[in-house]
Amino acid sequence: MNLKQHWYKWVAAVFLLYVVLGGLFLPLKPGITGLTPVKIVSGGVQTLKINVYNAPWLKENAFKDQEIGQGKFQIPSKVILVAKGAPGRWETQKIKFSGDHGQLLADMDFTMGNAKVSNEYYSVFIELSNGKYLGLPDAIYLERAAGDTAGTTAYISKSSAHVNSDREIFEMSFPNRMVLNESVRNLFYHVPMWFAMLALLGMGCWYAIKYLRFGQLEDDLFADSLVRVGIVAGILGCVTGATWARVTWQSWWPAADPKLNGVAIGMTMYFAYLLLRSTLQDPFQRARITAVYSVFIFPIFIALIVIMPKLSPNSLHPGSGGTVGFNKYDLDSTMRLFFYPAVIGWIALYYWIANLRFRIAKLKENKLNA
Repeated sequence: MNLKQHWYKWVAAVFLLYVVLGGLFLPLKPGITGLTPVKIVSGGVQTLKINVYNAPWLKENAFKDQEIGQGKFQIPSKVILVAKGAPGRWETQKIKFSGDHGQLLADMDFTMGNAKVSNEYYSVFIELSNGKYLGLPDAIYLERAAGDTAGTTAYISKSSAHVNSDREIFEMSFPNRMVLNESVRNLFYHVPMWFAMLALLGMGCWYAIKYLRFGQLEDDLFADSLVRVGIVAGILGCVTGATWARVTWQSWWPAADPKLNGVAIGMTMYFAYLLLRSTLQDPFQRARITAVYSVFIFPIFIALIVIMPKLSPNSLHPGSGGTVGFNKYDLDSTMRLFFYPAVIGWIALYYWIANLRFRIAKLKENKLNA
């Protein structure tokens, strides 16, 4: 096999094997997945139940383990609640093991007294013995009780700048992410599917332009193969996306999301491409008409799924409609080690498939002309 000619096959095989093995079997690091109660009325001591995922120190005997202080476990040292822009915080150093797997108990005194503390949402942090934090933003709402207006306060009135929403101080690298949790692994499948779809449809548009310029049927056959495989990548992107949406948004297809609506319209245009091509018998007429159609719909498709969602005020997808993108903080350095190879690997795999389909189509065309 000519390695220079078939390099994309090796790229697809090696990169996707790396992504599948690492992306599926690399264990999750600890992260807070939930907190109860989600609303507290001030005026006394409350017990917070904090659910923590995949933490080795959440064992009944972990707090008694002699090796904890030697670094075997990064155990929790305190629980802290911080509001955005607040001058102080609530905290406790009394943390108990609940007896349930993955749950900690923290007793906190929420007496406000005469402190100037407003009703608002607080983020919860677990400070670990290595100086880092597990965090969950806006996890609990604290409301002042009518009778809690005088006397002592448990509120710590001091700077809390060292506890903020900067994910870099979290012990939450690959692949644990708030809300997503285990489903974050789908980042290596769903998103690269869309990259592969756009890459193949873009190449199909390019070869359609080549046909219109030079009139070579081989360019038309290759453009058609790229578009068809690109449509398959788009369908798989919809399937993996719907699965992800069901986990994170509790809906297979949120009807109000502009990117999903754009995808539906765009895929319908490409299904119409397939229908149009099947109705034309003359190869030159078919090549000319579908090439013009392909060149016409590709920029419209890009506008529907890339540009319009960014302009919309209510998109659910990261990086669209005011939402924070993965490139902000959700994609840490460990995830990048798998995400970028996944993008390259899936594009190479689909290009390989398109190339095989082109060769088959070329053989059929030569047989008809023989």
